[in-house]
Amino acid sequence: MKYIKNTGKLMVAVALMLMVVLPSCKKDFFDIEDPQGIDSDIWKDEGAVGLYLNRTYALVIPQWPTLGGIHNTSDELNNANTALLYGTLNENSVTDIGTGNTITTNRYFDIRRCNLALEGLDTSTGVPASSKRILKGQFYFLRAYTYFRMVNLYGGVPLVLKAQEITNEGIPSVPRAKTSECIAAIARDLDSAAANLPAKWTANAGLGRITKAAAMAVKGKVLMYWASPQFNPTNIASRWEDAYVACKAAYDQSVTDGYGLLANYANIFTVEDNSEVMIVRKYSTSRDLGTNLENVTRPSSESSGGGGSNQPTWNLVQSYLKSNGMPIVNAVTDDTVIKYNANQFWLNRDPRFTASIVYNGALYPLSGKSDRKQWSYNGINDEGSINTGFYSKRFTVSSLSPSQALYNSNTGGGNGMDWIEMRFAEVILNYAECANETGRMTEAKDMVRKIRVRAGIVAGAYDYGLAIGSAIPAMRNLILNERQTEFALEGKRYFDLRRTRNLSLISARQSHRLTVKLPYVSGNLPATPVVGRIYLDAANTLGEKPRDTVNVNNAVTYSTVFTLPATVASIEGSNVISIPNNYYFYALPNFFSQNSFVIEQTIGWINGSFDPLQ
Repeated sequence: MKYIKNTGKLMVAVALMLMVVLPSCKKDFFDIEDPQGIDSDIWKDEGAVGLYLNRTYALVIPQWPTLGGIHNTSDELNNANTALLYGTLNENSVTDIGTGNTITTNRYFDIRRCNLALEGLDTSTGVPASSKRILKGQFYFLRAYTYFRMVNLYGGVPLVLKAQEITNEGIPSVPRAKTSECIAAIARDLDSAAANLPAKWTANAGLGRITKAAAMAVKGKVLMYWASPQFNPTNIASRWEDAYVACKAAYDQSVTDGYGLLANYANIFTVEDNSEVMIVRKYSTSRDLGTNLENVTRPSSESSGGGGSNQPTWNLVQSYLKSNGMPIVNAVTDDTVIKYNANQFWLNRDPRFTASIVYNGALYPLSGKSDRKQWSYNGINDEGSINTGFYSKRFTVSSLSPSQALYNSNTGGGNGMDWIEMRFAEVILNYAECANETGRMTEAKDMVRKIRVRAGIVAGAYDYGLAIGSAIPAMRNLILNERQTEFALEGKRYFDLRRTRNLSLISARQSHRLTVKLPYVSGNLPATPVVGRIYLDAANTLGEKPRDTVNVNNAVTYSTVFTLPATVASIEGSNVISIPNNYYFYALPNFFSQNSFVIEQTIGWINGSFDPLQ
């Protein structure tokens, strides 16, 4: 965890160096209030440019998805933005492009940082040519990534490729460019990045930095977006062909450069800097550089307050395949060995299920307790609010105590887990999708098969479940569902559903709750226990609780202790999921649309006239 968590030690080292090289610099030299005031001497010193670059990475590379944020909302979790789900977003709801005129509240300040660097390095006489090349490659990538993140939300945006003075509250003085022009500019920048970046960085010095293959992978992703129904509702075939060529090239380059699938899916986020990581934001347990994700994801009984805030839904649980890659419900005659059990739904499932989902009675080691079981039945006395009946096993570290799991920005803590913005599995599935859409079915299946083999799915009688992908539409659905499983809880479902114009697939989020059956009783031990009843949550003198002796894998035991089937219910209350079509391209917030006479609002929103499909 050295880079953007990284910047602490590096900033101190470079700042000390700058006190010698640039004696007029202050501690906040690169964040000074005067946005025009970047000293041109910076481009004469490689160390100074490096510090400036580190800050740009910190501003551009995404952080952990916000729980309940708009862009992390689907039917996967109890945390969600209900304004999106219930169709009540307004023109000021999606403010990613900017809300102010500071470096942290306006993405055009990020664009300007990159433009200044690219122009400054072009004229620099103090930075060696070899270093200049690699530095420029990173700034090209960071500019492209900033534009891509805006375009996939709003469509075309003002395209500024030269450093301009900051005027009008930081709002560009040019109109919105056509989306096609923005996509072309992003692709050019990514080509320039790939041409200048190394295949690998040297040891710790390059942790968190962009490589050639990563730049190519993002280009493939950008062109896949441009080809997808969000931007391409008439299905222009040439866009898919362009995307296929780019995604295949990215895959080939990644393999050549040593990227690969990590053997154990469960370790993707817990083993740092593994072969699957392509774009990452580094974290640590240090103050100001950590995350509280561990504490909020854990159940309340193993957290320091605020636990249980990241609960998977029954919707997500049902999306997992069986262990042979077949859906739990399908129209194909299934083999007679692997069957789906609606009550003991965790049996015979895709191994990624066990690596991701914690159900009632599942083994869930935490706080150093290797044999710990997790319970979520109604009335349990030590778990606080249970919304869905499930917990997430991903993004937690079993060895941490509850106090260690808590992160505080003043003192540090938490698990320090890196956020992986892109991993090699995404490169594979992007390639698979483009291959399918261009009629290359064999290639598409070959790619998905790699993902399923790594997951531990068995071949069975249906080629890892790929047999049901008999034509482009069927394979399209298979790949979309594969992405949901492979990237479960990683915040990608929302973007996939927008990109494919499938927001209508988001249904009411559901819980799956179990009730204890007499003579078993949940909750605290009463003052006068009833003879013959077994109080599951009451510990004996050794601290042992009867619930921990229950084997939920035994069907007889399971049905003896709990009323079956469980109760499945919506957690939406009286609200109805209703996501309008204009959410495929959001409105520019008023800060942008009302402070410029040349920037049009998006069609479908108040006073909108800009067409994002051009």
